[in-house]
Amino acid sequence: MTNGRFSRIGRTIGEPALLAFDSLRTSRARSFLAIAGIVIGIVTVVLVASVLANVRNQIAMLFRDLGTENVFAFHLTGDPYVTPSEAEARRQPLKLEFIPELLRLGPAIRDVGAEVIVPTTLNGAALVARAGTNESDTVLVEGVSPSFFDIVGAEFESGRPFTDLEDRQGARVAVVGSSLARALYGDQSPLGKTLTLAGETYTVVGQLQKRRGGFFGENRQDNLLNLPVGTVRRRFGDPDRLVLYMRAKPGLRAECMQQSETIIRQLRKLPPGADNDFTLSTADSIIATFDSISARIAFFTVGLAAVSLLIGAIGIANVMFISVTERTREIGLRRALGARQGEVLLQFLLEAAFLSGIGGVAGVATALLIGLLLTLVVTGFSAVAPLWAVTAALVSSVVVGLTAGYWPARRAAMLDPVEALRHD
Repeated sequence: MTNGRFSRIGRTIGEPALLAFDSLRTSRARSFLAIAGIVIGIVTVVLVASVLANVRNQIAMLFRDLGTENVFAFHLTGDPYVTPSEAEARRQPLKLEFIPELLRLGPAIRDVGAEVIVPTTLNGAALVARAGTNESDTVLVEGVSPSFFDIVGAEFESGRPFTDLEDRQGARVAVVGSSLARALYGDQSPLGKTLTLAGETYTVVGQLQKRRGGFFGENRQDNLLNLPVGTVRRRFGDPDRLVLYMRAKPGLRAECMQQSETIIRQLRKLPPGADNDFTLSTADSIIATFDSISARIAFFTVGLAAVSLLIGAIGIANVMFISVTERTREIGLRRALGARQGEVLLQFLLEAAFLSGIGGVAGVATALLIGLLLTLVVTGFSAVAPLWAVTAALVSSVVVGLTAGYWPARRAAMLDPVEALRHD
């Protein structure tokens, strides 16, 4: 009895699968066009999901590396290296003099670090770091306070951070990122060696470890040339782009953020009820903002994929209608031999599902291949498809097939056996 049941199940599933493959073999062009839309839709969804998921992980690591208990203050919105909007360009920058006031007035604030963004050009010429015959024109110069490295949890490959005395004296010392060190000194240790920047010579006292996270495998921190804030102020003048890092006392990040906002508003003399002319953020809030942007991108992508799947569904429905017409006598013969309407309906539904499933598998395989190529081409970036995206792609392709094949299958099931046998 059990063997007979399994035999019937095998025939129920196996025959539609064989007929679907036979349809692909005998009507290649028609079948290919039918599943092309499904393949395109699946590739779009899986590939975009792969890229977004992996970029999200990289960005999460990038900003969590800057300290999960830190609150960032900046007078603009967004990336400090990006040109601000016309409205925000009129905002006054934060001041280094805010640091002692934040520490004095903020009981939840454990420490405050400063990060000064130095413009990438000076007098119309790009800043270039040179060491011997090597140079880097992708160097990013920042001035940081002595406590900055500890606040953001930066790990040193070798050497040390700046001292308070070096900061006060504007000493010509530098801490280099891993990529910059490799560009200027190759495999040699940069400690004790010199480099020139904008006509001045600096001695390297520290090298940072390669940072985790980034955008497509690149972390901007690895190309940084860090100088003491006092040195940057002496060489480049008062900063017009200053980011303050407030490190909260354990478990008091929310209080730290609230106190930082109140103190900075007082220092900037903002009247009650006026909007902030600065931005406060945390690693979690920046990641949440990216998640929101990703969700909109994903929604747009799903819309595009839905159009492709709809085209694929129409193609599969057309193939199935043609298949029903061409096999009318076969259907009539099956019905005459005792096949029930439900069995005929199930046969054509499964045939449509197998046809669309082939498109789903082809789409997933194509997306995985493209993701692998991206991983190989883009250094440090991974485009591995998340399991949920692969599962959703395969399930949606089968659902599309069942939906598209329902009306052709119902038409086949409702055929009158006598009339079907008379069909030429």
